[in-house]
Amino acid sequence: MGISIADILSLTWKSLHSNPVRSGLTTLGVFMGVAAISATLNIADITNAQIEAKLAERDKPYLTPYIIGEEGFAVGDDLNKEDEIALKRSIAIVRSTSSVSSIYGFSSVQYEDNEVKNVRTYGVSENYISTTGRTIIQGRFFKTVDFEQYRPVAVIDRKLATTLFREQSPLNRAIFLASTRLTVIGVVETKSIGQEFGDTSGLLWLPSTFASALAGNFQFSTLQISPYRLEQMPQLKEKVKQVLLKRHPKMVVETFDNTADLLKERELQKSATQALAVVGVVALLISGVGIANITIASVLERIEEIGIRRALGATQFEIMVQFILEAILLSFVGGTLAIISVHGLTQTATTVIIQAPYQFSLRNAALSMGAAIAVGVGSSFLPAVKATKIDIIAALRSD
Repeated sequence: MGISIADILSLTWKSLHSNPVRSGLTTLGVFMGVAAISATLNIADITNAQIEAKLAERDKPYLTPYIIGEEGFAVGDDLNKEDEIALKRSIAIVRSTSSVSSIYGFSSVQYEDNEVKNVRTYGVSENYISTTGRTIIQGRFFKTVDFEQYRPVAVIDRKLATTLFREQSPLNRAIFLASTRLTVIGVVETKSIGQEFGDTSGLLWLPSTFASALAGNFQFSTLQISPYRLEQMPQLKEKVKQVLLKRHPKMVVETFDNTADLLKERELQKSATQALAVVGVVALLISGVGIANITIASVLERIEEIGIRRALGATQFEIMVQFILEAILLSFVGGTLAIISVHGLTQTATTVIIQAPYQFSLRNAALSMGAAIAVGVGSSFLPAVKATKIDIIAALRSD
């Protein structure tokens, strides 16, 4: 006659309850290991959320290459359309490229009697929005015809639009960049390039063809090269240098990127999570040793009980299940307490001590609990199998 599930659970509880010190120490080991793993996952999520929030505040990751001549000057204009094409063809991780010209001597914008100074003016190519990932709030961005016909049209960011037009719609309004009359055709969101040099009252963009005709030699042209993912930036940087050095062998190639600080943060976060993960794994392994010891001790102490239960009809599988169930129960209790404790501490830390984005993650909880259960089952499996091999007659004769 087999043993019911209720009887197995009752026997399991009695076995653990009969030795509270050993059970408590094992549960504590599981608690420490799961707490370390749960904290590691939470820290990784918080850091990633912070990095994503910072990325959302600036242009999509991109780098700008410069070639430096023998005189030591950065020569951006020497990177021509052929260089841009070569980069796109040679580097598979290039998501988008665009050309950007910084226009000098045009930093004052006027609408009627309202003048705004310290405005940055750029001439850009048609795919600038694709490269930077900026969102168009009103109107449109430049079209091919704007470049072909050298149209005096402008796109401004929200910051400049708010300052210049206040409550009015800026679309189709005439503004003056120095003495040049422009028509506003679009407004895009205001973002940071990531490592901005000084403050600005807003940004204004012109079609690159019109900007070149307007500024003449008072401009500095560069390429913006965007990868598919932030993590690809170091690889992209190396490949860009390789391609350009082949095309300009007598030059030195340097790069600027708008995400160097975020990559550094991610590396620091990775080092911290790896250290915590090691602590968690060690704690779980220690708890696994404790679970194995408690299971072996339980088997040795209950040889006679095992023999009696086998004689009454308990199967080998039922005997094995009881010992594994004891380990699972200890792992579940320790893991649950650890997850609840870490969640409470993390929530308190991210609201009282530091302001950081945090939400309870079922995925993280499942991973942490899964690790605890896996250690419990793995550690108790061999001792539990050994319990099923006990000879019934010898067990009944034991003192």
